[in-house]
Amino acid sequence: MIAQDLRKLLKKEPFEPMRLCLSDGRAVVIRHPDQVVVSDRHVYVGLATLESSRRLATPTGGDTVGKDWLWISILHVAAVEPVNGQSARRGRRSRRSPR
Repeated sequence: MIAQDLRKLLKKEPFEPMRLCLSDGRAVVIRHPDQVVVSDRHVYVGLATLESSRRLATPTGGDTVGKDWLWISILHVAAVEPVNGQSARRGRRSRRSPR
């Protein structure tokens, strides 16, 4: 992932919540673009709480202020996907009609 690509996704109107999939298997859900700061080498994400679980989440319900921060090297962002769980590839798959 390149920082410039992530910035474009965060500026997209209307904003679509996304999941950052990290190289260590964890995932961070981004619900609002104000909860993320992207530099050329790092991504800073404000979290509701910092847990040891695989899934980390940003604050919900209009609260954009993080109680903790996660500092991620941009090299460890393996993928970005929509929160609804469908990748672009899965969304375009055609269905076969029964014979």
